[in-house]
Amino acid sequence: MKSNSLYKLYLAGAFLALNFSVFGQNLPVESFEKKLQETSNAFLLDVRTAGEFGGGHLPKATNIDFRSPDFANKIKDLPKDKPVFVYCLSGGRSAQAAEILRKEGFQVTELQGGYLKWTTKLKPLEGVPNVKHDDAWDLSAFGKLIQGENAVVVDFYAKWCAPCLKMMPTVDKLSNDYKGKVTVLKVEADGNQAVLQKYEIDEIPSFLVFRKGKLLQKTSGFREEAQLKELFDQSIGTIR
Repeated sequence: MKSNSLYKLYLAGAFLALNFSVFGQNLPVESFEKKLQETSNAFLLDVRTAGEFGGGHLPKATNIDFRSPDFANKIKDLPKDKPVFVYCLSGGRSAQAAEILRKEGFQVTELQGGYLKWTTKLKPLEGVPNVKHDDAWDLSAFGKLIQGENAVVVDFYAKWCAPCLKMMPTVDKLSNDYKGKVTVLKVEADGNQAVLQKYEIDEIPSFLVFRKGKLLQKTSGFREEAQLKELFDQSIGTIR
């Protein structure tokens, strides 16, 4: 009987966890975007700092800094009849903000992974400062760049993508370490949509490995130096 009761408690806990993640409270990027688009009276709340917000944010978002001393008072003025969609940089602050909002009676949906995950999925943004973009290539020019005897590691990045920028010094270091063995080609996502579409790049950073124009490997997401080094070693056949 005791074991049966424990099993029932386990099932209840599992159901609650499923309910929390699936039924609208904490959603991955694609589900969050879909629900946001389908909710006509949604209120999109960015709880990062004003500086972070000024560097780019989700379209039509309103900024209220979670760490500001008057955050709790400000959210009380939000319309209770509008479902709140909340995000921060990576999910920590928004989770705390969501807890406060729910206690105030708001219906809340959180973005798993926050702004970082949204940007790596190449989703729409507003307020991104104008910057000079790097080289753009058509498919013919790109095709010529990935030819040759040496392996070519293509790094797809964006100047507004924090994981991309964090990895860049490591990519530069490995480019120098493997000089003569591996050619590193950096492709900025903005301005190279034709290349992204051809190789089905829907997340950045992404790395593609070519030899003589043939695609050998594709990987996406943030990578530590050891993981990138393994990718470079695989590209030249050191490990398989």
